[in-house]
Amino acid sequence: MVRLKLDDPSLTPKLVAFLRRCQCEVLHLGPTSVGVGLGHPVDPDTAVQRVQDGRCFRCGEPIERVLFRLGSTRCHDCREGSGADLPDVGRSAQETWTRMEVEAYLRVWESLHPGARVELVA
Repeated sequence: MVRLKLDDPSLTPKLVAFLRRCQCEVLHLGPTSVGVGLGHPVDPDTAVQRVQDGRCFRCGEPIERVLFRLGSTRCHDCREGSGADLPDVGRSAQETWTRMEVEAYLRVWESLHPGARVELVA
């Protein structure tokens, strides 16, 4: 589960409704804070397709050509965080995927609500 913080408490119900339509599990943690989890497991086929398309499993950005040819599943920035192409220590694949998917939903929601500010805090 990830935590989100909004600048405007009047937008919290709209964000909660949007995320629930996206099949997310949402918990109210306060007037401007919500916890978000996915209502579904990581889809391994989708993850594999992402990597086959040359996109980072973790963030979705393109994997640099030299790293991709070497078999990396993550881009340089994501690899640099841990120093190796190994799963994140302390973070499961489900947590990583949840964060990535929620970030994508937030980009859509923010495009529908210009000026709204949502921060992914944990």
